[in-house]
Amino acid sequence: MLGKGGEGTVFHVDGDASIAAKIYTDGKHLDRRDKVSTMVANALHSRSSLAAFPIDTLHANDTGDFVGFTMKKVGGVRPIHELYSPGSRRIEFPKADFRFLARAATNVSKAIASVHQAGCVVGDINHSGILVSDQATITLIDADSFQVQSGSIVYRCRVGVAEYTPPELAGKLLETVDRDPSHDAFGLGVILFQLLFMGRHPYAGRYSGQEEMPIEKAIKEGRFAYSIARKSETSMVPPPFASGLGDVTPELASAFERAFAANPSQYRSRPTAAEWIDVLGKFEASLVTCRHSRSHHHSSSATSCPWCRMENGTGAILFVPSSSVSNAATTGKSFDLTAAINAIKAVAGPGPAPDPEHRFTIPTGLQKSQAAMAASVEHDMRRIIGALVGCLAVGFGLVGFVLAFLGVFIAAFLLRNTPASVEALKGAKANARREWDQAVKEWQWEVGPHRFEQMHARLLQLAAEYETLPAQEQVRLDELNRNRQQVQLRRFLEGHLIVRAKIPGIGDGRKATLRSFGIENAYDVSSSAVRQVPGFGEAMTKRMLDWRKSIERRFVFNSAIGVDASAIHAVKAEIAKKRDQIETQLVTGVRELANLSDQISNLQLNPTQRLKDAYRAWKQAEIDCG
Repeated sequence: MLGKGGEGTVFHVDGDASIAAKIYTDGKHLDRRDKVSTMVANALHSRSSLAAFPIDTLHANDTGDFVGFTMKKVGGVRPIHELYSPGSRRIEFPKADFRFLARAATNVSKAIASVHQAGCVVGDINHSGILVSDQATITLIDADSFQVQSGSIVYRCRVGVAEYTPPELAGKLLETVDRDPSHDAFGLGVILFQLLFMGRHPYAGRYSGQEEMPIEKAIKEGRFAYSIARKSETSMVPPPFASGLGDVTPELASAFERAFAANPSQYRSRPTAAEWIDVLGKFEASLVTCRHSRSHHHSSSATSCPWCRMENGTGAILFVPSSSVSNAATTGKSFDLTAAINAIKAVAGPGPAPDPEHRFTIPTGLQKSQAAMAASVEHDMRRIIGALVGCLAVGFGLVGFVLAFLGVFIAAFLLRNTPASVEALKGAKANARREWDQAVKEWQWEVGPHRFEQMHARLLQLAAEYETLPAQEQVRLDELNRNRQQVQLRRFLEGHLIVRAKIPGIGDGRKATLRSFGIENAYDVSSSAVRQVPGFGEAMTKRMLDWRKSIERRFVFNSAIGVDASAIHAVKAEIAKKRDQIETQLVTGVRELANLSDQISNLQLNPTQRLKDAYRAWKQAEIDCG
């Protein structure tokens, strides 16, 4: 026996390691006979190697009754949700990076396209019916549930999972519906979204309305939580720290908008599996390595690394660095810390900020402005008039005291008070000086050594931290050894995935919502964490906590067992992540430091236009007031 499910049991076949046999045990084998026989007669297994189509029918020895079928055997594979969920990925696919996820997404599209080319419709696209290998290759299973047509007879797909069922089929009796590739296009879009967005379901988010918005309802109402084009219409926002459509190529973002369009008239315009192959191929080509972590890869369209944002926000490790033990870089070249420090110290600084006035000569062609000349004339005329009035006052003094006093007063006023136009020139000069001083201050900050020295010190600080990483790792490992019981309990809880659990009132939709908010296993379950998930009130939270407690009660500490290997690996992975980030920052930092020094040196030789304009305005003001 290879495995057992609700419909039947799958067995090895003696004498042929390439095939397996599925024997129905639910009593409904005769209902499936004609459909499976049609698939065998049409040799669908030879038309698509990416789906486990029936190869031949199986019959009971005694009665000859149809009991099942043979199919190709698939080994070394896991359900795709164990790849796209970060928690299970760390266990089942520890070497997978985002490039692996992108390639798996392309291969899922190829598998679905091959089924459509064979004239079938998958119908029941879901997270359990797609298997992925450690090479990112894909196999579709449960092919006997696919929809297939023989002449005028359509053998329908009778089942479906609500989180992958398109809105136009919501609430319908699926065994009465003839499906077409556009229906598959919706489920395919969901799977691809989950692969590229860390297991988040496209319809799981925070709803701004009053009522609950479970995934099934959000699908029916077209509330794509990540939509940019319809953000105000959906009244939904993604979960905290989730990546978004702005982190992928515009073409891929547009494809998701089309896949989850709300207008019924657009349902048949969803991207086909064949279209996804092209879009995802271009997306794969756009992936670049994060400048802060070599274990992160993201689209060149993203303004920043979404995985750094998510890890910094949640504390989770999304991608385990390729080496969690040695200092070897992913290229196979070892990192030389001494060489990196020497390279940092070898970068020459730009030196102190120069006096900007030494960079200028007094601008040629400056002369008094019209306003300054008019003010000068006004000032001179006032002095002349004041002198004449003074002389007349002396003459009037021989005639009468009152006239003399008035004349002296007027003369003093004219001679001692500066005209408003002259005062305006002096104010303009003061303003010009302030502007010049401010421009000098800003320029000297730009061309001074401050930024260079800050970056230089930060890089040396990173180098010093790098040297302490082995000690940090040892401290963490010693702590694990002291707390073996807690470590064993955590590993025990992490091994119980919610997706596999039977929790009263927690169906597939709620499980997908929990996963979209970072709750994947029993260890993730806490009162505060679950209450943050939309739709989980007191009753639902209690059910989750009761489930976790039931798991905890089954835990037995074994003092004879050393520290759990996965806990050691987690510590080493976290230290490896730090090591990887620091190595990347030191390598790129040397180039950035040298570029900054050159940039500052060039600025020292080439004053900014603002500085030039401020200097000219100041000198003009000096001439005007001269």
